[in-house]
Amino acid sequence: MQKILAFLQLVRVNNLIILLATLVFSYYFLTDYLTIEDLFQPRFILLCLCIILTSAAGYIINDYYDINIDLTNKPEKVIIGKHISRRKAMFIHFIFSVVAFIIGLYLSWYLGSIIFFTTIVLWLYSVYFKKRLLSGNIIVAALSAFVLLVLPFFNPLISKYLVWIYSVFSFGVSLIRELVKDTEDLRGDSKFNCKTLPILFGVRKTKKVLIALNLVFIGLLLTHLFIANSYIPFRHQANAIVYIFYILLFLVFPLLIAMYYIYRADVKSDFSRLSLFYKIYMLIGIFSMVIIKL
Repeated sequence: MQKILAFLQLVRVNNLIILLATLVFSYYFLTDYLTIEDLFQPRFILLCLCIILTSAAGYIINDYYDINIDLTNKPEKVIIGKHISRRKAMFIHFIFSVVAFIIGLYLSWYLGSIIFFTTIVLWLYSVYFKKRLLSGNIIVAALSAFVLLVLPFFNPLISKYLVWIYSVFSFGVSLIRELVKDTEDLRGDSKFNCKTLPILFGVRKTKKVLIALNLVFIGLLLTHLFIANSYIPFRHQANAIVYIFYILLFLVFPLLIAMYYIYRADVKSDFSRLSLFYKIYMLIGIFSMVIIKL
């Protein structure tokens, strides 16, 4: 039982559940004609499995190369070397990656190519880019957007405007959260020659960057609301009004509060809370797509 729990912790089962929910939500609510039964079609189930296995493999390879850093930043969460051997972890990563690639090829050659490219990028991120200024943050943010961007390749009838909107949303929130996490892990990262933003420029300047990114994000949300009615196929005009109020109340306003707490953040626990906030904020944002199909 302990081995199973360790494995679930290694592959970040909570994150995988959120990822699966995001994929299912997006496919259903951003494709106008879909019914609940369509979510149980074998091809879509295979797509979900493909994405889940690729992500799980990414978490494993990341932990494999991050053992020393994690022993400093979060020793209680280290799995590889304690509960699962390094060789076994690498074997699981290989199996997950190969199975995901085969499923992707079965669905279509371009999906297989995307999965193969993603696996390589995740490996390069873990080995090299994670410790580099902004490049690692941008890769993680781009991969969070990739989950949605793969849907038009799977079903061309999905709303491409909405896919791009929610992909940009996922990218932006993930980028901000990655910078918050870098600040949270400053102590451990600095011991292993990482070149993250807070290490190179300090916490104060990083907080200014975070506040600036939040302001840009608010600007993008307001721009989206301004043109939303022209591009989103709302079933009723009342839905458009509810959607606008939802974005303002649950997405724009919380960012104003977040900026205040970023300004006040000082110790590791402050940034830990901010990291949790942006994780919840991502879910609240994804949930807004429900309004579109009501």
